[in-house]
Amino acid sequence: MNFKKILVSSVLLAGIAMSPYALADQSFDGHTVNVAFEIWDGDDHDVLLGIANKKDVFASDSSYPDETDFYVFSAEIDRFYWDIDFSQNMIELTYTSIDNYYISWTYPSIGFHFQDSENSLPDIINVIVDDTFAPPGFNPDFVTFDADNIYVNLRGSACFMDRMGSLPECANSGSPSGYNNRIKLTVEFAAEEPVDQATIDKLYDWAESKYPEYFPTHQDSFYIQGYYARFYQVTDVYIGSLEGSLYVHGTQFGGLLELGELSYWVKEMKTEKG
Repeated sequence: MNFKKILVSSVLLAGIAMSPYALADQSFDGHTVNVAFEIWDGDDHDVLLGIANKKDVFASDSSYPDETDFYVFSAEIDRFYWDIDFSQNMIELTYTSIDNYYISWTYPSIGFHFQDSENSLPDIINVIVDDTFAPPGFNPDFVTFDADNIYVNLRGSACFMDRMGSLPECANSGSPSGYNNRIKLTVEFAAEEPVDQATIDKLYDWAESKYPEYFPTHQDSFYIQGYYARFYQVTDVYIGSLEGSLYVHGTQFGGLLELGELSYWVKEMKTEKG
């Protein structure tokens, strides 16, 4: 049996749908992020005055953008649209209603709130703001975060198709969209602690009890071509781990399949065991 590393975006374990949370932890891909457009009292997002729109957005690297026409005023008024895209560990916000007012000036502090509401992502440890093509007046210092939330305060910024008196024009031939209407965030996540060998053995034991049709009897672990694995002769199936990921190998799975991050499966095991 020749173990080799094959990367796949999503797999099935004997017809059991894999959770997207088993995907790489350093990416939004496959995760659901709650996106809200909020009104705050001053620069402090702790005092929430209202929410104009709120929606769970499924992040996928295979689609662009992930959310179109996200309104930030009301569903009835269609002149405040944004497109939102999650790609790997980046968030891209693009204001698409250039021919109308950018924001309501009633409140000084309004903007986006991104939340890991399902607690499926690692802790956020840093956010890098790219304001190269951001709307005039946008201040990257108003972007704040904690372990599970990112706040993008748009206070002081505006975007118009044509110059209107002292109001800034958004047109920019050097921008990918032709306007200064795009904000990009690069999100840095905390690295998962490596899963130790003893925990991996417990995970294999759990798999044996949960899926006896594939892992029918207890087997001892051993190393093969860099993988820490177990072999089940009756079913001709291997279960193994390498570089933080979990794998199975057998004709039942079409060969070698990567099942995602070890840390995800360890969490599943601990949750089930209580």
